[in-house]
Amino acid sequence: MSPLSCLRRGAACASWLLVAAALPAQSRVELVLASTTDVHGRLRAWDYYQDAEDPARGLSRIATIVDSVRRANPGRVLLVDTGDLLQGNPLAYVAARRDTTGPHPVIAAMNAMRYDASAIGNHEFNYGLPVLDRALGQARFPFLSANLERLDGGRAYAPMTLVRRAGVTVALIGVTTPGAMVWDRAHLEGRVRLHDIVATLPAVVRDARAQGADLVVVMGHSGLGGETSYDTVATGLGSENVLARVAREVPGIDAIVIGHSHREVADTTINGVLLVQPRNHATSLSLATFALERDGARWRIASKRGQLVPARGHAESPAVLRAVARGHEAALRYARETIGRTTASWRTDSARVQDVPLIDLIQAVQLRATGAQLSLAAAFTLDARLEPGPITVAQIAQLYPYENTLRAIKLSGAQVRAFLEHSARFWLVEPDGQGGLRARPDPRIPGYNFDLLAGAEYEMDLSRPAGRRITSLTYQGRPVAATDTFTVAINSYRAGGAGGYAMVVGAPVVFDSQEEIRELMIGEVRRRGTIEPADVGTVNWRLLPPRRSLRVIAYNDFHGAFEKRPDGTAGNRGGAAELAALIARARAECAPGCVPVVLHGGDLFQGTPASNLAFGRTVVPLLEAFGTVAGALGNHEFDWGQDTLRARMRELRAPILGANVTDAAGRDVPWIPDDTLLEVEGLRLGVIGIADPATPQTTMPRHVADLRFADPVPVITARAAALRARGASAVVVVAHIGGFCDLNDPDRCRGEIIEIARRLAPGAVDAIVSGHTHSAVSTVVNGIPIVQARSSGRALGIIDLPASGGGPARPQVWSVTSDSITPDPAVAALVRAAEAAVAPLVGQAVVTVAERLPREGGQYALGNLIADAQRLAGRGDVAVMNNGGIRAELRAGTATWGDVFEIAPFGNRLVAVSIRGDALRAYLEALVAGNGVRYHVSGLRIEFDPAAPAGARLRRVTMGDGSRLDDRRRYRVIMSDFMAAGGDGARLAQGATVEDLNTVDLDALLAYLRGQPGGRLVPTPALTAVRILPIQQ
Repeated sequence: MSPLSCLRRGAACASWLLVAAALPAQSRVELVLASTTDVHGRLRAWDYYQDAEDPARGLSRIATIVDSVRRANPGRVLLVDTGDLLQGNPLAYVAARRDTTGPHPVIAAMNAMRYDASAIGNHEFNYGLPVLDRALGQARFPFLSANLERLDGGRAYAPMTLVRRAGVTVALIGVTTPGAMVWDRAHLEGRVRLHDIVATLPAVVRDARAQGADLVVVMGHSGLGGETSYDTVATGLGSENVLARVAREVPGIDAIVIGHSHREVADTTINGVLLVQPRNHATSLSLATFALERDGARWRIASKRGQLVPARGHAESPAVLRAVARGHEAALRYARETIGRTTASWRTDSARVQDVPLIDLIQAVQLRATGAQLSLAAAFTLDARLEPGPITVAQIAQLYPYENTLRAIKLSGAQVRAFLEHSARFWLVEPDGQGGLRARPDPRIPGYNFDLLAGAEYEMDLSRPAGRRITSLTYQGRPVAATDTFTVAINSYRAGGAGGYAMVVGAPVVFDSQEEIRELMIGEVRRRGTIEPADVGTVNWRLLPPRRSLRVIAYNDFHGAFEKRPDGTAGNRGGAAELAALIARARAECAPGCVPVVLHGGDLFQGTPASNLAFGRTVVPLLEAFGTVAGALGNHEFDWGQDTLRARMRELRAPILGANVTDAAGRDVPWIPDDTLLEVEGLRLGVIGIADPATPQTTMPRHVADLRFADPVPVITARAAALRARGASAVVVVAHIGGFCDLNDPDRCRGEIIEIARRLAPGAVDAIVSGHTHSAVSTVVNGIPIVQARSSGRALGIIDLPASGGGPARPQVWSVTSDSITPDPAVAALVRAAEAAVAPLVGQAVVTVAERLPREGGQYALGNLIADAQRLAGRGDVAVMNNGGIRAELRAGTATWGDVFEIAPFGNRLVAVSIRGDALRAYLEALVAGNGVRYHVSGLRIEFDPAAPAGARLRRVTMGDGSRLDDRRRYRVIMSDFMAAGGDGARLAQGATVEDLNTVDLDALLAYLRGQPGGRLVPTPALTAVRILPIQQ
């Protein structure tokens, strides 16, 4: 039968008590550890804020329970507390600041209850070390802190005490959370040092055992676990809440009494250690019962258990009431004093969801006292209120219960924004189970760490992810810039960075009064005499409820890029497994406030051996693993013909869309969907796919000879209207059409997709995912956000569209910095399997490359090399190679078959074109007719005037032997069948004859490289020379 059950059954258990008392003490004993924590001055069952009895709390009620437990277990009870006793209500304040000559009521009550020991809590330091030392000097029991080192020569605090009960030696060890060094820096810096709890305890526990302790109890003023509310790296302090770690990592402990976190733990065990925590404010008493049995000369714990006894329903102890009578009367006089009046009703019950006058009163006092531009304050309680009539000290004390003093610091606009973003983490957003969202306070973040700003106007939008929730931050009507500077009123607790506000640590202090803010507020009410909400209330902030937004996560031009690759000097980029991990991060970052959808901009398959040798089949599971829901039809989707494309489309769950593709008669193509209406987590999203109208010039023309590619704008307009009529709440275009933006100014853009956006009617679509040009685009045109994420999985595009109201956030392009991303393991397995299937071929060494041959600009050595290789393979006079067919650079070192394949992955056949010199001249004119040169040649040198009209730009064509181009002679020109068919826009004249050489461009390049002298490719001046040379006339 337990002590608690005996208490509940009253006289009926008297006989049990007699039997228990008669058991032989030498062989077995049962000890009871009674504990309280975080009493915060709640000595009597009295609420000084309400000026009424408190039926649920009070150390005077706890004392009655303790007396009963002692009677039931004579000589076998220990009573301890884990700290935070001396601060927390008007009684504690008066004892520290007003009635300082008599006995401290908290110590008097604990002496009356015969406590055995107490840990030192962080709030013990709130009034400074002299006040603490005076109070502790009155105690008839030790205050303990093993990790607290005194530096100023003042009173030292013992780490532990040994207590004997019924022949058992019990070690009581106290520890204090190191956060006190942040929260009470002004009182402690240079005077004490608080060491890491976990690092401190092992030696103390070993010492306790060496001194004969049979039972070791840690009284920890630290929470069980969870976040630390200060920056441990910047401060160098140990973590705040570590007692679960202590149980796991420090051997030799039998029980831990938890404090600090104001929670309740009846009975839990970690690593064999019993953990208990009574409710704060003397609301409950913990009883930990230990059954010990003799084991030779020592005691062994046979069993241990914990339970809680609530204070409610127990009478107050007369002894405690007598001990605290003087303090109680002094507190009543202080709390009941009338300091002003009001005719209105004020409340803080909604102070964390809307701007209320009572919090504005705190802000007004801070602004007036400091003269600062801005003020920061928290709603410490949601229970404070003023009713029409007199205002008492107690009401202001309830509104501001802490002993914080007032400072003003200097912060930049960036720091102010960072502060507010950190504060906004207080709100958790989660699905409401009905397709919407709800917000609730994060239980890991105390309400007093949710700070509000006065003096500037801002909105906190809970639809946005944490870290990006502060919108419309303005000061005197002007947006706050990162470089702006403000003076900011702030309390001493927060100015030290408490609550994780690291951005204010070390900020220049421009005002420090050492006056307690509560007393300043009492003085302000006295000064005014009568206060009304209109006198202080200024609505300057709004909390916007969470609304589901749409997050478009986009990639484009994947080109079968299974593995990460070097990207110049920037390290590795891309990789399917790394891209998948970044997609998952993009999904998680905005959850649950967003509905994420993954879209692509086309060109999925063509480009690497692992894909091409399987005709893209190996890419399909990757796209599924990415979570792709729809995408655009790219030009390279046609490279293996329509039958192969249709096979891949059947295998993919996500549709590949091409709304502007028709047959030759202008009819819809049944196997190419125009659009799709997706239902994603309650949101209806319309997606329209657009193929590049130039597709016949950028893929093998014969593969699309029966198809037509229409102007996208009329098609988009019609399909968007139809999707909205079907219920789409948002419409996104995925287009394999590109553009380019200035790296230094993302809104200076050009290109076809930019022009399409400009031509669309405002509001026609909500976003565009672009592709094809392998560029980074993150801009807004005509109110439409546009994103393109480079190519080959090297980047990821993000567009966030609000559910209602307001414009979209600026699109983002995230680099896939592979070396800093943990790969997705499932996708990594797919990559390994696909790469292993082609590894024997791909890994074959071909040539050693002396120096890197990049693919940069319009003319480069690698293009010349490929043209030379084709001319040699076809025994031609001339060769022409399009830049669009050169897909990768040639890196220095050993070049493998796979490396070469990625340069020329399309498998185009080489042909020999027999053509007269005059027709060749006309063809060469076409090569230089555009804006920039997009071709390489071999066997001749072209000089042209780019300022001359197209068709009249050639100035000189010099053949490889130094002769001029002869218009009457026939020339043998080697090129790919793609080029011969008019690909890339340059068409041969009528009358040219074409001979299939039965050779693939890749084989020609491989043979050329393998034939390099000594197996080593060394770039020569002839190779690096510019062969299509612009000149000025």
